[in-house]
Amino acid sequence: MSIFRPAALSTLETHAVEAAAAERGFRESYATEIARLERERQRAWRRFNFLAALVAADASAVDREASRSFQRAAAIDELDWPDSDPSTATLLEAMTPLADAVHDERLLATSDLETQTPDDRPVPVSASIEDPAAARAPAILFALAAFEERYEEIRGKPFAAQFDRTFAETPLVDF
Repeated sequence: MSIFRPAALSTLETHAVEAAAAERGFRESYATEIARLERERQRAWRRFNFLAALVAADASAVDREASRSFQRAAAIDELDWPDSDPSTATLLEAMTPLADAVHDERLLATSDLETQTPDDRPVPVSASIEDPAAARAPAILFALAAFEERYEEIRGKPFAAQFDRTFAETPLVDF
């Protein structure tokens, strides 16, 4: 003997299954978008921290060569690059225009151009009467973008991808 099942029940069941599938799809796409935004945020802050480390390294440099040296050491430390790797030397050399842009920005912001030696005299990229510092910001950002492109050529992956490091969880020990 079969139990009576109205067609309306089958229709509602189909609708419920479709709604569940739509919800599952939305949740998956939402989770994917959140993960993408999270990765983008992490990379943005890590790029910020990388550039901040270069700026901090340049702060105590007395000349361009010292600045380059200090910034290269900061990059090795900040990005955890191995000193002995030949590609590291290539990357550090490719970083020279970025290091110079950071150094030039500091010189433009803090020094009188007349007191600088010809080798240290920066080349202004742009000027703005309203906010000269904001007008010069693109110089460093363009240099950073050029360095990131060069990084990708050398390493075969985007510069920002190196920030996607995962660390093994270490157990907490309670004594």
